[in-house]
Amino acid sequence: MVTIPKNLVQYLAGILLLASLTACGGSSSSSETIPNSVTIFYAHNLVFKNNTTLATGYNGFGQLGTGDLKSRDTLGTLAAYYPFKGFATGGVHSVAFLNDGTVMSWGYNGFGQLGNNSTTYSAKPVPVVNFSGAKAVAAGAYHTLALKSDDTLWSWGKNDAGQLGVAENTDLDDSEKKDPGYRVKPVQVKAGGATFSNISSIAANGHHSLARANGLVWAWGLNGSGQLAIDPKTTGALASPSAVAGLPPGGIDAIASGGAFNYALARNGTVWAWGNNDSGQLGNNTTLSSYIPVQVLKAPDVALTDVIQVAAGIQHGLALLRDGTVWAWGYNAFWQLGNVTNQASSNLDSPVAVQVLADAAGAPLKDVTEIRAFGSSSMARIGKDWYVWGDNAFGQLGIGANSRIPLPEKMSGF
Repeated sequence: MVTIPKNLVQYLAGILLLASLTACGGSSSSSETIPNSVTIFYAHNLVFKNNTTLATGYNGFGQLGTGDLKSRDTLGTLAAYYPFKGFATGGVHSVAFLNDGTVMSWGYNGFGQLGNNSTTYSAKPVPVVNFSGAKAVAAGAYHTLALKSDDTLWSWGKNDAGQLGVAENTDLDDSEKKDPGYRVKPVQVKAGGATFSNISSIAANGHHSLARANGLVWAWGLNGSGQLAIDPKTTGALASPSAVAGLPPGGIDAIASGGAFNYALARNGTVWAWGNNDSGQLGNNTTLSSYIPVQVLKAPDVALTDVIQVAAGIQHGLALLRDGTVWAWGYNAFWQLGNVTNQASSNLDSPVAVQVLADAAGAPLKDVTEIRAFGSSSMARIGKDWYVWGDNAFGQLGIGANSRIPLPEKMSGF
């Protein structure tokens, strides 16, 4: 039996409370009807293959972009071909951008997270209004971020915790004043009232946002677990980017945002984490949450080093090392850590190598060039193929089945 940790129940309950409303109408080529409320999150997946975007998993609100509401356990094409350059998947929506910087989105839209001046869901990609020049996108539970080529940051969707980086009652059109808790079209993120620029990368998850700018890491939105690197006893949420203190000198090369925690990859190949830690997702050999960044450790006083990529799910983390191996830690009820040697112990508060064989030798996964994490699922790229493991209850891993996967398995269609 899978036991869900208390803090994950609280996290998901918070999302459900925000979404307990009747969904707006929309068009679909399927005879299926849209659910009355959102109850399933982070259960859909997108991948690129031969310049084509493919989708699999839960599709109750059209978040696969296939033009219908049919969930699937194998990869399928979108309703129309778009030469997308990059994408992000949120709790129940998807967003992508084209080579010309146009942004398109699809799926659940109850809080305007599609950015098309509407709250109506869409099972097909629709353009974000009055927006161009995008070079990166990120998505949280109900909000979206887009980084422009001029290094300015824009946001839209749910803003109840300030995750858009704008105050509740500013930059509102008359049509939005009836509910200032969300934005249905892009607004520019401000830092202390000034333009927030020189941004190099962005991340989002849950109800908070993250960015690298001017050599620093910045965070804003919900801070219930210290995910903004501020004491949650004094600040529960923040609507303006705040610089993260306590990171090592020398620079940060990459960031990743989890459900209520974050990772920063330092230039020296070490990983730093802060926020919620009930399942060991900070990877520092404890389960104590910390708003002060702590170092991810392979063992007590032994740092995880030579890291070149990091990724974060709702409550677990992944790291790709220079030698092509992948290490995982945190929540493991869905086997998203990919290490059968340690499955009996479930959650792990320090990294273990992702394995490929269910034997005592525990041979590690090798030759990986890219990693991804979403929900309670994990992915690793080897050559042109994607290997997947973890939660697969809705077919989000695209293997033609709906059971959780304990060890990396090649995604169907590659």
